[in-house]
Amino acid sequence: MNTQTTQAKNYIRTDEKIEVKDYPYSFNVRTTLFDFVEFNEKRGYRRVTQTINPKTNRENKPKKSVYSPLLVRFYDDIGHIKAVYFDFNGDEAINKGCEFLAENFGLFAENEIKYFYSFILSMAFVDMKATAIYGGSDIEKLKPLYADFFALCKEGLKTGENLFSSMKLDSQAIDKTKPENFNPFVVKSYTIG
Repeated sequence: MNTQTTQAKNYIRTDEKIEVKDYPYSFNVRTTLFDFVEFNEKRGYRRVTQTINPKTNRENKPKKSVYSPLLVRFYDDIGHIKAVYFDFNGDEAINKGCEFLAENFGLFAENEIKYFYSFILSMAFVDMKATAIYGGSDIEKLKPLYADFFALCKEGLKTGENLFSSMKLDSQAIDKTKPENFNPFVVKSYTIG
């Protein structure tokens, strides 16, 4: 997640297109700006802005951000539209993302909810494998720590219900499976001869 906090913000639904009138276009010219979110079930979300050319009254080419697994817009204290991004990279980020989704479930359409369950399921699986490979944990000891989480993801994928508040990976238990002083990047030397 980026550095902005996600508490007490007036979030905007992902399918809402915002029209901003009197938007600065050049030094002394104003125009209309459209701000919306583009969703792709394979890539995630990206923010799109598009202005109207005041000389021709036609839409300019849209400006698009890079894709993010989760992007939500909100109004800041002075009424400007800002965005918060989530990456779901690692067990703590997955937990923060699930907490956000539980609290803001109504911002998303049904196909977006199914995308989240599928994406989070794959990210949790990647986290489990990475913990085994780069943390030195025994995969058989990790499987029970992820089992309930995987089951909730699969149930949410089937039903579309808000199960995110029940979805939490136990970061402390996961860390306890890692051996002390494990370093996957130790270079071993071999003598030939």
